[in-house]
Amino acid sequence: MIELYRDSGLEIYEKSHYSNREHITEVKQILSWYMPRNARILDIGCSGGLHALEFAKRGFSVTGIDIEPSAIALARKRSSVHRKVEFRVMDIEKDGICGLGKFDFIYSIGNVLSHVKKDSLPGVFRKIRESISENGIFLFDVLINAEPFLEEIIPGKNDIQIIWKRELDSSTGRMSMDGTFLGFGFTQHFDVWGYTIEEVTGMLGSSGFGNIEFSEKLDFVAANKTKNPISLYFRAEAGENI
Repeated sequence: MIELYRDSGLEIYEKSHYSNREHITEVKQILSWYMPRNARILDIGCSGGLHALEFAKRGFSVTGIDIEPSAIALARKRSSVHRKVEFRVMDIEKDGICGLGKFDFIYSIGNVLSHVKKDSLPGVFRKIRESISENGIFLFDVLINAEPFLEEIIPGKNDIQIIWKRELDSSTGRMSMDGTFLGFGFTQHFDVWGYTIEEVTGMLGSSGFGNIEFSEKLDFVAANKTKNPISLYFRAEAGENI
């Protein structure tokens, strides 16, 4: 059985999402507003390391962590010529990350945190706050629990051909998703969590983050116009530890 994010499924994931070097575009969008150099960066849910390596190429010191050993093996293979990046197998939900040191910028994109159990997410936010330096930035995205809810997402002609069918329990945020990867004859099921904007900002605030912003785009420039966004990016500053 193929499983997305590991072994042969990881190849499908990368071809479906990053075959047109989208990871480079995403890093450039982040660097349009995150300007410091020589910063320490933590990539949570780094998968095969594409984004982490792009940051390393630009002079940042990067640590990537992921729960999947085969993804970390691929990332390490790719990073053999880069001294400023390292990859570790870690479970952000269960493992402590304070031993990795302090980071100036921590990010987790690709809706990684929507895979964390809902009752565990506040604890994950606290772990991240404890591992981020003063005035550091935390960037991530999660699936959104909003009405009206799109039950089927069909991409346009020029987009990646993945058709998503979704069901939401709006009272809990529990979300069931089935993605059909048309070019591969492959369907993947996920049970994940969606959040309201108020839930996310509340958890961030109680974890010691402030100056919280959200956007549909990684450059945080475009206005938020979608009434029912599939997911949103959030960025926050580390405030006082509580």
